[in-house]
Amino acid sequence: MLYRIHTLSSLLAVLLLSGCASLGNNTTNGVVETPVSKINPLEFTTPIEKDPVYQLLVAEIAVNRGQTKTAIDNYLSLALNQDDPKLSERAVRIAVFGQDLDAAQIAAERWIQLEPEKVEAQQIIAAIFIRQGNADQAYYYLDKVIKAHSEINDQTFISLLSILAREKNTETVLQVSRRLADNYSGYAYAQFLHASLASRAEKPKEALTYLDNALAIKDIADAHAIRAKILIKLGKRQEAVLSLKRAVLSKPDNQQLRLAYARLLVDLKEYERARIEFEKLHLGAPNDPDLLYTLGLLSLEAQRFDSAEKYLSKLLSLGKRRGESQYYLGRIHESRNQYQQAINWYQKVNSGEYRFDAQIRSANLLAKTGSTDDAINQLKKMAEGSQSKASLVRIYLAKGEILKEANRFEDAIKIYDQALQIIPGNIDLLYARGLTGERIDDIELLERDMRTILTTEPDNAHALNALGFTLADRTDRIEEAYQYLQRAIEIMPDDPAIIDSYGWVNYRMGNYAEAIRLLKKALSQFEDGEIAAHLGEVLWVTGQQQEALGIWNRALQKSPKDPFIIKTMKRFNQR
Repeated sequence: MLYRIHTLSSLLAVLLLSGCASLGNNTTNGVVETPVSKINPLEFTTPIEKDPVYQLLVAEIAVNRGQTKTAIDNYLSLALNQDDPKLSERAVRIAVFGQDLDAAQIAAERWIQLEPEKVEAQQIIAAIFIRQGNADQAYYYLDKVIKAHSEINDQTFISLLSILAREKNTETVLQVSRRLADNYSGYAYAQFLHASLASRAEKPKEALTYLDNALAIKDIADAHAIRAKILIKLGKRQEAVLSLKRAVLSKPDNQQLRLAYARLLVDLKEYERARIEFEKLHLGAPNDPDLLYTLGLLSLEAQRFDSAEKYLSKLLSLGKRRGESQYYLGRIHESRNQYQQAINWYQKVNSGEYRFDAQIRSANLLAKTGSTDDAINQLKKMAEGSQSKASLVRIYLAKGEILKEANRFEDAIKIYDQALQIIPGNIDLLYARGLTGERIDDIELLERDMRTILTTEPDNAHALNALGFTLADRTDRIEEAYQYLQRAIEIMPDDPAIIDSYGWVNYRMGNYAEAIRLLKKALSQFEDGEIAAHLGEVLWVTGQQQEALGIWNRALQKSPKDPFIIKTMKRFNQR
């Protein structure tokens, strides 16, 4: 018998090493699950042959040919009839791969019978019971894993977290982890184990309770970041920030904790406070490329262009994130109105996710420097390349905007016509063409394109707004305009452009008080020359000339050549 067992173990090892078996040793959820090849399946005869060597050969050939059930049947028979734990282990793994959890359980129990102290076997059978929804048995074996340690410590529960976190039967996992936390209530990481799993399972209140239990026993650095995220889920944003800030103050040298705090501030869009924390991290790691990149972007967001340039230039000198660094260095120079330098940086971006945006921005800046035809040619070359429909839309929209900025409205409409032949019915192209039609007094084009949009998107507030405002401003179809704008403001009640249009149609209907209220609200939300021109006009015609002049003059201080203000003031002989 001993000779036969030795022979089977040796044969199994040879089969596994020779590649006859397609199930490898990649572990998922504590159990090997590697796809098997399916080549010319053969039906093996039943009942199972009793010769164990033959059974082993049949089982492995079945594995190789994708006949999982035949492999499971033969391996399970071998496991139950041979005192070889390697055969039991192999049977477990093949049964789990074949999703035969009953067979996997039987094989795992046999493995444990042969190797009662084998921790891996106990972990695997616990995973099997979790998949079966048997929390009691899963707990039993995980408890044995814990007690097998000569000394229960933090790592004991950390290793369990890596096992439980991979299982998809969330409710059973939580039943097991909750029971572990309650029965090992004096261990901080037992509490942390359940808190982490409860947080992943979107049970923030329960997670917070057990996390606080953990922190009451031991100050776990990782727990503070998780606690902050849980508080945010519970709508306690400021408490989350204060909680993590206190943790950072108590452990000022803990870089991971400070990094978690800085990232939380970024997530909450508190960019300036985040920048300060990243600056502190940078002092300890001046060549860290991730910190340099983050500081570059945060400095750019804060319009600290010199600092942004310093960080991104350092990043570029390290040879890291070249495309991103060149792109954002272009953005920095563009923000400084240093257009040629910006173009130079954009044109250096020759790969990566920012290449397309860099080319679009480069074309726009070429147009701003007076090279409109060069800009259009650059965009034309982009369109000739292999582009998705979404990218083509952006290219044609950019072409149209450049031509409109050059007052070449007819050319812009031709570009939109061409684009709509390639991408018919595109909402963005229709919208852009309609607005361009309004610029050359082609109200019919605007109305036609906006109505086409509303046919497919009846709740498109921007199309409703464009159509309603144009009818109110350029025609005598005021009641119709009012209906469109009333619908637009119902959909987007806080959009300042729509509020402005709604105020304007009320003015055209003679509802002066309501018009003034709406236009003041719009201007308070967005200081725009067109809104200021509208509000000033309504105030002027209602006898409030001094207030109107004050609004117009403040707008001109911000933008001395604003065409809406200048045109309106000329109509009232104030320019």
